[in-house]
Amino acid sequence: MLINAFRQELKDTLSRTETDRMPVIRRSLLPDWLYATDLPALCRETEKKRFLETLTENGWETMEDDGWIQMRKASYEPPANWYEGPFGPEAACCRSLLERHPGNSGTDAESVECILIKAAEEGEKAFETACAALHHSWAERLRKGEPLPAINPAYFSDRKE
Repeated sequence: MLINAFRQELKDTLSRTETDRMPVIRRSLLPDWLYATDLPALCRETEKKRFLETLTENGWETMEDDGWIQMRKASYEPPANWYEGPFGPEAACCRSLLERHPGNSGTDAESVECILIKAAEEGEKAFETACAALHHSWAERLRKGEPLPAINPAYFSDRKE
């Protein structure tokens, strides 16, 4: 698995937090969140507060949920080292839809970014499955006259813009 820039940033920030053991970073099980950490169970409240402040300063959103901290960061550009490909036919269909119908709806762009970043960490099959679901959803939106989310086409190809 590649360590993308977001995961590396979290890993570095957690390594500077005083804890009983190194906290885990997992892909969040919640759909609109990227990562989760078990930090609250491992440190003093002051350390947790310092960690949360650091993340906020660096553009992260956080939410505490059942002993875990959920984390996400908006990323119009895919984070560095996020996917090693290849980009399959469903990714190409998504890119084609975005090129023909440029997204102008920011309402669910971050949710799509989360889906793609998490799927990319799981590998080629998961990424293509996520793209297939998006392709289906976006085609339906277009049939209803609804706009696509404002997603950077770079999420669907290694082609540079």
